Formats: sequence, structure tokens, C-alpha cells
Amino acid sequence: MATPRPADLSSDLLDDFRLDTAEQLPRCEQLLIELERHPQDNARLRELFRVVHTLKGNLGYVELNSLLPLPQAMEDVLAQLREGELEFDSLLGDILLLSLDHLRSLIDEALGGAPAALDPRAFNSLCQALQALAAAPAARQTEIRRTLLQHLDPATRLQPVELPSQSHTHKLLAEHGIAADADLLFFSELMEAGEHRSHYWHGRGQRLLSLALGMNAAAGEPVEPAQLAAAVCLHDLGMAFLPLDLLHKEEHLSREERRQMQAHPRQAYDMLKRMPTWASAAEIILQHQEHADGSGYPKGLRESEIHPGALILNIADTFDARTHERAHQTLSKRPRLRAILEINNLANRQFSVHWVDVFNRTLQQHPELARL
Repeated sequence: MATPRPADLSSDLLDDFRLDTAEQLPRCEQLLIELERHPQDNARLRELFRVVHTLKGNLGYVELNSLLPLPQAMEDVLAQLREGELEFDSLLGDILLLSLDHLRSLIDEALGGAPAALDPRAFNSLCQALQALAAAPAARQTEIRRTLLQHLDPATRLQPVELPSQSHTHKLLAEHGIAADADLLFFSELMEAGEHRSHYWHGRGQRLLSLALGMNAAAGEPVEPAQLAAAVCLHDLGMAFLPLDLLHKEEHLSREERRQMQAHPRQAYDMLKRMPTWASAAEIILQHQEHADGSGYPKGLRESEIHPGALILNIADTFDARTHERAHQTLSKRPRLRAILEINNLANRQFSVHWVDVFNRTLQQHPELARL
């Protein structure tokens, strides 16, 4: 990975960085080895977190900002360990040791040493995989740890284990030819975690994925399916961070409460924009509350200015809101036929006429999508 060398820094500062790094990396490795024997030792875990955090800060001081995502991802894992959300085991210890070894090689390269083995794509994949590991539920931890360790060190020989059956999300993605890579696994885990925030959201993500991907397929896939799937998974992530009393409020919202609600596309957009691979998904998320006639938010775009994926998601989201109870909807749990008629009556206003036609055709060809 061609890492830019620090520019215009004094030799004294770089020498201090070398000395600090020469102490910090071995100390991290020693703590990881000790934690394998004492996995419940909170003092060692806190020290490990502090050393990794200091190492990350030092990288910033010497302007090696391109390397910061790796210690940050390791910090995410360690933070979950400190909170008791993850458990330390030998698999995780090996993953973090190998990650530290890659970080050491990248630092050496940046300071004029030999080229590191990790190219930019592999570097990004490692950081994203560590973040997915930090966010994954307990039921999937072993599977993800084994896969990541095998990827980091293909020579590793692990005893086979019986893996759980694929989740419904994985099967649904496979049906549409979408590879469930580390990013989409992470996004789907975030979606499922968000659904636990409110009982009104349970099962909602699967329904939206099924209908949105079905509409896109019926139209000949004008939207790249993986980008649409990512947008569906994350489009309402910002809502999950709102207060529960606001999410569950049945009365009309005040102006300030409505402003908070309407800010949610921007929050998810800003998070996803940090991952350039998902630029289309970020755009879909930002625009999914825009209306064909220009009356939506946040920018008041008209149909020709709106991403097709956002036009799809707007219809799918509204249909689900009409057919499944939601606290902040005054029209909740409408009969399916009534909901379909409402969607059609809003063609050329809230919705694109073209995509309403696709919506109708999709439900005619796959009536099971209306019964999810």
C-alpha cells in the first residue's frame, strides 16, 4: 500500500514517533497474549485500549492519516470488549495480532522501509471487517472471526464447525444475485440492530428489501442491486438514534420534532459517504423522502433530479408504513388494497408515475410481496 510519507515534519518529531511506536506495538502484542490467558482481566483490556488509542493519536501527529482507519477499527472492537458486548478468545487475539503486524508494516513503509503487503483495497476490507466484527451479534461472532482469521492468514488451520443456516437477508440477497460482502453484512446487522430499537420496526427491513429489490428487478435493474440493498438497510438508521418517546409519539409532531425526524436522511448519508464504494447508496438515502412534484425534503428535488433508487424506496417505504402499524403515522395498518390505491392516487405528486406502474406490475406478478 503506497502510504504518503509525512511531509514537512522535523526529524525530532519523527524520531520520537519511531521510539514511541517501537514501545507501543510490542506492548499491544504482549497484552493480547496475556489476555488470552486472562480474558476477564479488565485492567489489561483498559491498558490495551489506551495504548491503541495513543498509537492512533501519534499517527495523526505525524500526518499518517491514511493509516488511522485501522487502529480506529481495532478500537471499535476493544470498546465492545470493554462494554461486555464481545468476549475475548484466541481467534480474536490472533485477528488483532495480525492486524497489528499489518499496521507495523504500513508504518515502516511510510517511514521509508520496504513496501507493505497490504494494498489499499485489502486495507479497506480489513478495517470494514473489524468494524463488522465489532457490531455483529453474539450468534454470528464465531463465524465472522473464523472467516476473518482465515482471510488474514490463509495458512491457519481451524477445526470445522457446523455453521448456522443462512439468514433470510442472505438468502434474499442471493436471490437477486447480490454478493453478501463484508460491507453488506455490516449494513444488514445495523438494520437488524436498529429494528430492536422499536417494536414498530420488527421485520420491516426484510419487507422493504423484498419489495424494493423486486421492483428494481421488474424494471430491468436500472439501479445497481447491491447499492439499493445498502440504501434500504441504512436509510432510516438516523431514526434509531432519536428518543423513544419521539419515535412512539401518537399525537401530531411539533415543528421541532418534525425537524428532528426530517434530519434522519442526512445523518445516514453522512455516515455512508465515508465509504466511497457506496456513493450511489448514500445518494439514494439522502433523497428517499424527495417527491416527484418537488414537495419533499431535504432539497425539494423534482422527479428528473431524484435517483431512481430513491423513487423506488419512497414507494416501498410508504406502502410498508400504510400496511404495518407505526406510531407517528395517523393512517396506520390500512388494508392492502386501500394502501395500493393510495399509492396510485399519489402518482405524479409524491411518487413517480413510472415507478407506480412498476410497483403495480411487481405486486401483480408477485402478490406475496404485498402479504409480507
